[in-house]
Amino acid sequence: MGHIVLLGLPGSGKTSLGRMASARLDMPFVDVDAEIEKLFKMPIRRIFEKHGEKSFRDAESAATREALLREAPSVIAAGGGAILRQENVSAMRDLGFVIFIDRPSKLIARDVPLDGSRPLFTDPDKLYEMERVRRALYIDAADRTLENREGMEEAASGLIEIIARSQPVAEYAVIGDPIAHSLSPAIHGAVFEALGVSASYSAVRVSRGGLAAFFDAAKEGCMRAFNVTSPHKRDIMPFLDHIDEEATLCGAVNTVVFRGGKSLGYNTDMDGLSASLLARGAGYEGRRVLVLGAGGAARAAVLKAALEKAAEITVLARDAKKAEEIASAFSGIAPRIRAKAMTERAMKESAAGADLLINATTLGMSGSGTFPSLEFLSALPGSAFVCDLIYDPSQTDLLKRASELALGCQNGLGMLISQAILADELFLRRGLERAALHGIIEEKLSAT
Repeated sequence: MGHIVLLGLPGSGKTSLGRMASARLDMPFVDVDAEIEKLFKMPIRRIFEKHGEKSFRDAESAATREALLREAPSVIAAGGGAILRQENVSAMRDLGFVIFIDRPSKLIARDVPLDGSRPLFTDPDKLYEMERVRRALYIDAADRTLENREGMEEAASGLIEIIARSQPVAEYAVIGDPIAHSLSPAIHGAVFEALGVSASYSAVRVSRGGLAAFFDAAKEGCMRAFNVTSPHKRDIMPFLDHIDEEATLCGAVNTVVFRGGKSLGYNTDMDGLSASLLARGAGYEGRRVLVLGAGGAARAAVLKAALEKAAEITVLARDAKKAEEIASAFSGIAPRIRAKAMTERAMKESAAGADLLINATTLGMSGSGTFPSLEFLSALPGSAFVCDLIYDPSQTDLLKRASELALGCQNGLGMLISQAILADELFLRRGLERAALHGIIEEKLSAT
């Protein structure tokens, strides 16, 4: 068990509940406000009067960080204003499990004397305004929310229950079937290590029939987020409370984040693939794009190509109806889009007019089938670029043949790394140095 961090308005019960949880769980208790008072050797009210709010907030950030860096897992009552600085929020989420103690301001005003001992509210109006400004910040920063509207004993029992149900195998994971081949644990592990984030990430095999059970367990436990791969990128969507606009357009989700008790869906595949192609000088804009496949990855590739103004898009799939569904879905964004069955003839004809070919099928993946024939590659123009989203094996038969034809090509590793870094930005809720992390991940993978 790691640190348990309690957030909430002054007077919400963080200290009392923290002490009760500490005793029941036999964990050390740290009250950040008390630590600041010991440092200044005066009450918080006097710190505000003598040194001003900025000095107090600086001390609050330092004390919060110091508490989170303690080796022994502790119950930490954070300062009521800790969420006003993003550095505090990031540290709390990176190094602890965050619970928002949600006690309405009208109950706090009823129970806590507004006598000036709490410097930022001395009358109910100031307290209500503080709740209006901060409540959304508390919810956004928290992994779970505990309503504290009844007695302390009941609230303490609820807090212990949340903590007891919040011990998963991993805080982060990737789910799919098959999943044993996934490099995601190594990639995200390298990012966490580079950033000094103490968190676990695992690969979890989830069959189609087991998706509902996994999602319920993840939401009820303290899993903070998970990535989604085949065959769940579309099937996961009905379970989510909110889906990002681009993921909605795409009709596929590859990243799920739990925030404030809600499940949020995103798609980082699109930007990940776009970034990896641009790095090789093979962006979508103005190109004639041929996409093979009709799953979540294919939809992401087609949508991003449409949004980035590809000159023409062709979708080929073994199931022609699925290809037509994609073409129809994005016809308003990309006027020049067509769909056909992935026959040998259609592949040759479409390749002849393509500048960029993207294989978004599983053909060529370890343990899967392969293309009956690769003759269609010979029809590509000499300047064409071939991208196979498969990364295991690192060089598929498709890429071997493309190399023999002296075509520019790449496998799916660049996309995998790029989309993972984008997912980590969502996990950690901050921008990351993408280029530097990309290099660190490549070095880590090459050493394994």
